[in-house]
Amino acid sequence: MTELAQFIWGRPEETRARLRTDLPQFRLANESRTGLACVVQTFSAESARGVRRIVDASGRAVGTVWEDDSADYCLLAGVNPSDLSASRGDQAASIFAQIETLLSQAGMSFADVVRTWLYIDRVCEWYGEFNAARSAFFESRNVFNTFLPASTGIGSANIDGAAIVAGALAMRPRAGGVRAELVDSPLQAPAMAYKSSFSRAAEIVRPGGRVLFVSGTASIKPNSHEVAYVGDIGRQIDCTMTAVKAILESRGYGWGNVTRAIVYLKEPSFLGAWRVWLADHGLPTSFAAETVCDVCRDEWLFEIECDAAIGCEHSF
Repeated sequence: MTELAQFIWGRPEETRARLRTDLPQFRLANESRTGLACVVQTFSAESARGVRRIVDASGRAVGTVWEDDSADYCLLAGVNPSDLSASRGDQAASIFAQIETLLSQAGMSFADVVRTWLYIDRVCEWYGEFNAARSAFFESRNVFNTFLPASTGIGSANIDGAAIVAGALAMRPRAGGVRAELVDSPLQAPAMAYKSSFSRAAEIVRPGGRVLFVSGTASIKPNSHEVAYVGDIGRQIDCTMTAVKAILESRGYGWGNVTRAIVYLKEPSFLGAWRVWLADHGLPTSFAAETVCDVCRDEWLFEIECDAAIGCEHSF
């Protein structure tokens, strides 16, 4: 099993204690919250070939390149803006250019990106500014007219003091019948309907196997952009999971096909409601990694992202 990258959450000292120089890592931290303080989740692949690391200007490993019979892949994790002293808006603008530069080391471009992760410090204060910077970059690269990646945009600080830390998964086919497809949510309006620049899900399809990447998903009223069940964590969880299930089932997946999931709770006290939902639906507590992060609207109390696979060896 080849390790590709890691998510690490915790208080700064906990995160630093788990740092590895040889493995790309999201190095996330929050000093003010208690509970669920130290979470680690690893991306891996069973039969990756030609594995090599990508490093940033500081020499830190921030990406992994590998291949199989179907495609070439690049997974970036823990990418920082070029100037950590710049304004938040300028850091947001530069993060996508950084991703593009790093992808070039893998012989890829932003056009190959299937999914992104964006961990934004104090997200509720400036999500609109961040989203404007993302949209401007996407416009400049014609992303809206080609392939709009699935994404998670969530609130978390990091041990480097950056306003935003990013990651991306890119795929370039090397065989016929291999492609990336956008996937809509049957129960939710497209995120672009409220000017948020990501797709609800994306799928890599190849001979004999498929992988679905469900974007960060929260509680939204059907075919709307309004928050559903404001103040009610139990109903927000159920609404969110119902929407995720609908996405999975629209492509022939179920809960049993989920290979990786992360739950983002606004407060540590919400863990109990999440565990109740799992028990009520016959799912184990190990179903998802659990951490405390700010969701991008004050009214949202819960968010989840997940991957699912059918007939596929890779667990990224």
